[in-house]
Parts: sequence; C-alpha cells; structure tokens
Amino acid sequence: MQTRIVDLAGTEVSYRVRHSRRRTIGLRIDADGLVITLPQRTPAVEADRVARDRAGWILPRLEKWSARARPEFTGAPGETIGYLGRELAVQIEPHARARTLISVHDDHLLVQVDERLDPALRTATVFRAVKRWRADTALACYAPRIAAYAQALGLDAPAVKVRAQESRWGSCSSDGVIRMNVRLIAFPESEIDYVCAHEACHLIEMNHSARFYALLDRLMPDHKARRRSMRERTPPGYAY
Repeated sequence: MQTRIVDLAGTEVSYRVRHSRRRTIGLRIDADGLVITLPQRTPAVEADRVARDRAGWILPRLEKWSARARPEFTGAPGETIGYLGRELAVQIEPHARARTLISVHDDHLLVQVDERLDPALRTATVFRAVKRWRADTALACYAPRIAAYAQALGLDAPAVKVRAQESRWGSCSSDGVIRMNVRLIAFPESEIDYVCAHEACHLIEMNHSARFYALLDRLMPDHKARRRSMRERTPPGYAY
C-alpha cells in the first residue's frame, strides 16, 4: 500500500492507495484516514485526481473522524477498550499471584496483576496482558463464525489468523487463510458477523463480482445495512 499527499482546497491530506481486483474506484474514510482503492493496473497518480474531485466529500469526513480519533492505550487504570460494542474501563487489582488474570464484567475489564511489581512494570505488564487477551478473545470470537459461514457454503473451516491491521477488517489469501483485524472485536457482534461472512465468501470468489455478492446475499440478506453501520460510526472504546 502506497502513501501519497495531495492538496485539497489548500489542505494537505496524506492518504493511502491500494490496488485490488475490483473494476471501480473506491474511497473509504475511517479512524485510520483516507484509503483510495484503484483497479489493478490503474496508476497511483490517478488517485490524486479522484481525491481532488471528491474534496467536498472527503474533507468534512476527515474532520469528523479526526474529532473522535482512536485514543492511545498504555495499560493505565481507567483507560477504555472496546468489546462487542461495549466500552470497558480497565480496572487494575493487585493480587498475590505472579500470573496476570483478566475477566470481563458489565462495564469494566478487571486485570489482576502481581502486587510486587513497581508501578512502571505493572503498567507494562497490564498492556501486554490486555494485548494477548484481545488477540485470544478475537480469535475465539471470529473462528467459529467463519467456520459456520464456510460450512453454509459447503466448505471446510478455513485457517483463521488475527493481527492488528490499519485499513482492512479482514482478508482472504489465495491459499484459503483468512486474516482478521483484532480491532474488530470492539464492534457489535452483528457487524463482526458481517465481516466473517464477507471473508467466507472470498473462499469461493476472490473478488467483488456479482457472483461474490450473490453468495453474500445468500448468507446475509441485510449485509449492506451492517456494512453501512460500520462505516457511519466508531464503536465505544474502539480498540488501540
């Protein structure tokens, strides 16, 4: 993915360009900024023209997202993390065990950490533990959903991996491995389901053709509404 800078009505905007097999040009703006997707053989400079043509649409949306930028997460008490559409405050509780334990409650994430750690090491330990918890929880959430959608399409359950990605909620490689964005765990389950169904369809159609959308319509008739909901707002406590 290439990063470019373009002048839009006197404002310098940094954005990313990616190429895909789609036949049309796509624009997306979220907490990570502007991404312009071009057909495979279209030169990247064409994205500058598209951005200038759509400046009136791009600039107010970038401003809106900037106002609610994703906060940095360090592992300090009181910080929040998103979980299935809820905002959980991190609550740290010292205990007499070396192992760090994490449990989900109605409005908070309880992290029990070794009471012998000094404050700086305690914060670093909490950060690492929450990061591991998020990855494990995300995989446990996504994998069975993807397996169920694959089965509905007559396929075996694919391999699923999770990682923090900046611009994609999920992807499916030609070898049938689905990679999901760990940050998706902040969204409501209905929207997580949409991404899981979307990627399962790519196991058959590695594109966004009419055949692909026919499969997605079959699995999830209201997928357009779910996708629109994801694009219109950031979930509470959107993950770091």
